[in-house]
This record gives sequence, structure tokens and C-alpha cells, in this order.
Amino acid sequence: MKDPKQLIGARISTLRRARHMTQNDLAEKVGVDGRHISRLETGKYFPSLDTLVTMARVLEVELQEFFLFPTVETETEMREALIAIVHQAPAPVLRELLSFARNLMAHR
Repeated sequence: MKDPKQLIGARISTLRRARHMTQNDLAEKVGVDGRHISRLETGKYFPSLDTLVTMARVLEVELQEFFLFPTVETETEMREALIAIVHQAPAPVLRELLSFARNLMAHR
């Protein structure tokens, strides 16, 4: 699963390209350096709220558009997402997850 910086960066890139804008075009209209847009799109930097608000205005989208990520689709992505959840879960949650998974698999 990608981290939030990468997901938001990918959305910025998608929205920019849909409007046939280069990174430099967007940077100029937002008031930042072109390299900054590149770093945002690759997930190296996280945009400030002010930058996202300005980008939304320039790209003519609602702010929420930056947070509409594709859902987990492939089996590999689902397994990775579950593993990440398991690694972060405290013991009581692990017990519930294990019980749920065993019951689910027993009925398949």
C-alpha cells in the first residue's frame, strides 16, 4: 500500500494531466517552483493545506478530489493491506481478527 504522500502526489499528477497542464504550468499558477510540483507528485514532499486549496482552485476541482484514491483491488494489495493492519493491531484486536478469520474460513 502506498503512503499518503504518494497517493496525494499521484492524484495531483492525474488532475493536472487531465487539464493538459505541465508541472511548470501548474507551478506558475499556484505560485511555487516547478521542482516543488515534481516533488509533490512523486511523494517526496507533502503539500500544505494552503497549497492544496490553491491547486484545487487552479485545477477547478473540490478539495476532496485530492483524497479520492483508487481502492485496493489486486490480491497482492489486499494481502499487503491485511498484513499492515495485523502488524499494527494490539493483542485484543488480533484475537478478534483471528476469531473472525477462522469463522469466515470455516464457512467457505
